[in-house]
Amino acid sequence: MDRTERNHDSWSVSDRLLEYDQRTSEEPTYQPEHPGDAFEGLETIGLDDAVRIAIQNHPQLRSAAYRIDAATGRVTQAGLYPNPTLSVDIEGLGTSGANGGESIYRIEQEIILGRKLRRGEEVAEADLEAARSALKAEHYAVASDISRRYFATVAAEERLARWTELGKLADQLLEAVSSQADAGAATEPDRLRAELVVEQTRVRIEGVRAEASAARRSLESAIGWTGHVSLPLSSSLDELPELGNLDQLIASALESNGRIAQARIAVERARRAHALAKAESMPDLVASVGPRYSDIDNETTVDVGVGIEIPIFDRNQGEIRSRQAERLSAAADLRAVQIELMTEVADAWAAYNSARQAVERYQQIVLPKADRTLELTRLAYQSGKLDYLRLLDAQQVVVESQIASIDAYERLQVAAAMLRELTQSDTPWREADSTEHSGQEMNP
Repeated sequence: MDRTERNHDSWSVSDRLLEYDQRTSEEPTYQPEHPGDAFEGLETIGLDDAVRIAIQNHPQLRSAAYRIDAATGRVTQAGLYPNPTLSVDIEGLGTSGANGGESIYRIEQEIILGRKLRRGEEVAEADLEAARSALKAEHYAVASDISRRYFATVAAEERLARWTELGKLADQLLEAVSSQADAGAATEPDRLRAELVVEQTRVRIEGVRAEASAARRSLESAIGWTGHVSLPLSSSLDELPELGNLDQLIASALESNGRIAQARIAVERARRAHALAKAESMPDLVASVGPRYSDIDNETTVDVGVGIEIPIFDRNQGEIRSRQAERLSAAADLRAVQIELMTEVADAWAAYNSARQAVERYQQIVLPKADRTLELTRLAYQSGKLDYLRLLDAQQVVVESQIASIDAYERLQVAAAMLRELTQSDTPWREADSTEHSGQEMNP
């Protein structure tokens, strides 16, 4: 499937999801069928595929996109001028001859002074930028979560494969020991011991199989998919991303991280809200104009009026002080986010380095020695120098070493996913994503 077809399918899925969200907003108990098969055309699922499908289907991202629409509406509303008011006063209704009163028609219009409308628009625009930044941050959060669950699933299935291999070996050894026991070359306790090892291995395999099944269901749920996905996962644990050094990662996080962006937007919003509060200290004018018809005098005149509040007591000073304090608080929050982010990057980098060193040690030292030990033990067993228990122990050491290596790889991928989320870098899935828009247009 080429990118053009994929983008077309993506928009089709997105349109159907919008219809489901609109239906659910009217009927909260509505349970839609899943919109199509996002996995159509795929023979395997790579990490980028999983992230792309999650971004198309995840309700949290759609919710964030709708919040952009909501913020856009508030920007429009903030800049609208107040509607004029039409009033009609008729005096003397019901008097004899119906000619003893006056009819007054008046149009009143509030005239906004101090650029308050524009100031209000600027505050709403800051909220819109915050909503857009939140959507971008949600993309990275979803991608990071999918990466962790994806590699947790890969690791669980790798562990299941290793334990399954050990189970096959235990079955083979049980057959060999049973044959020896039948021939009198082994004792009945030897057969019972081999049977016990087989049962223990089977129990362990069932537990690991359940863990692998739960990991895949967790991945499906995180993707936003309600059905079962049986396609194999193609991205390997040893496909390591290229990351810079700690200083580069911290600099990237401080420049690009969504929390930093939102904290900066919060500072700007507080500044604009402070300016709006000061503008609101200026009272607005109320102008009115309209004809007055007198039945008594049989004449028509025009009334013109202008009114303004006199700011003797309330000059909005409390709100101005409050907004000033919020402005200072937002600046302090920005610095707090920067410090917090640097700490998180340092912690994730330490976890990444620790896992990477463990992976290198397993690959270069532990696994080669375990394999060599198994090879020598198998030769000794075949020549009759060692019993089957020694061979099984050697095989178990290999499996445990492989599983420990898998665990280290999983920790490495989790740490790498966290670093990508914190630095908001290395995102090839964004190239194939067609949902990078500010929400769907919703009809009222």
